[in-house]
Amino acid sequence: MNGQVFEKNSHAVRRGWKVKTQTLLVLAVVASVLFTSACGRKGPSEPTAEAKAKASAAAPAPPVDVATAPAITRSLQRGVEVVGSLAADEEVVVSAQVPGELAQLNVDFGGFVTRGQIIAQLDQRDAKLKVEQAEATLKQTMARLGMSDGEKFDANRTADVRVAKAQLDWEKMNLDRQARLVEKGDISRALYDQATTTHSLAQARYQAAVDSVNQQLALVEQQRASLNLAKKAVSDTVVRSPINGSVKEKHTSRGSYLPVNGRILTLVKINPLRLRADIPEYAAASVRTGQTMNLTVEAFPDRTFTGRVVRIGASLNEQTRSLTIEAEVANPGNLLRPGMFAKSTLVTSKDAPAVMVPLRAVQNVAGLNKVFVIENGRASERIIKTGASDGDLIEVVAGVKSGENVATSNLDKLQEGSAVNNR
Repeated sequence: MNGQVFEKNSHAVRRGWKVKTQTLLVLAVVASVLFTSACGRKGPSEPTAEAKAKASAAAPAPPVDVATAPAITRSLQRGVEVVGSLAADEEVVVSAQVPGELAQLNVDFGGFVTRGQIIAQLDQRDAKLKVEQAEATLKQTMARLGMSDGEKFDANRTADVRVAKAQLDWEKMNLDRQARLVEKGDISRALYDQATTTHSLAQARYQAAVDSVNQQLALVEQQRASLNLAKKAVSDTVVRSPINGSVKEKHTSRGSYLPVNGRILTLVKINPLRLRADIPEYAAASVRTGQTMNLTVEAFPDRTFTGRVVRIGASLNEQTRSLTIEAEVANPGNLLRPGMFAKSTLVTSKDAPAVMVPLRAVQNVAGLNKVFVIENGRASERIIKTGASDGDLIEVVAGVKSGENVATSNLDKLQEGSAVNNR
């Protein structure tokens, strides 16, 4: 009995919890529906940021005030930029032409010399003694011949030749006489043959005398040449500068003994200088002798020096595909020095037409140059290719035509299609 009562009570409790749970679920669903309905019926609120941006984009942007300038055409100097090194126009190693002790050295490293200036002198004592010896030998030979300086010499006037000539004449006369006698039969044929032989001997002695005199004359000429060489050796002891220039290197000092071709100084001619440069292959066809080259060096960054193309290479370098040229650069003040590195421009045309715009109109964005061309009150963005600069103007190789107006102010506020007010 009690068990039945407990079972009934337990069943009643479970049924009560089930009813409560279902009631709570229904209340939760009803609350959710009411909340959603309330949100759906919420009144108008303020617009969001996204809505504001859309509304702003839909509204037209106000015009941008800009200043403009026309693209103009003007004559521009065209050139090819190259680099090169300056070199001496001439370089000479001054050497001793005769052996001897260096008695004087009148210049030193870095000094300037002029052509013909005495820069060194060797000891002359040995050379002068050789001159005296050559003069004595010549006088002895001339005395043997009976010659005098400045007198026209006749070989037939020498004693040996006169004796031989007299003997020859006598034997010739005797031969003629013997020939007449033999024809008449007054003398034997043997005597005539003897006279013929004697005449031949006399003729040979005469020729030998003449040849001997001629040999002596040749010896005189040889000794005169030796005397001239000895005199030249004396003059060669005086060393003169062969060029106008400066001393690049000093190889010896006073008191040194110099052999033949012993080096004394190295001289360089630095006015004018040579500029050797390599022209790229694309510009090789435009190179001509006489063209101007403008160059600058680091030692004088604010000065521009001028040169002139004087030599052009016969062919291009196979490795670099460049054409080597040489320009002559005037250096009157000796400011430039051989070995200086020079940045130069080869002027290929002095009055080539070019489209120019103000430099302030050009923007560089991500490595690209661009301008805004103003057309019908709107900005049109153009990507351009620039060239040479000329003051506050820059050349436009492609992208803008002459006469078109470009914006020069408020460029950061412009974009493609922007409305503008041209001030």
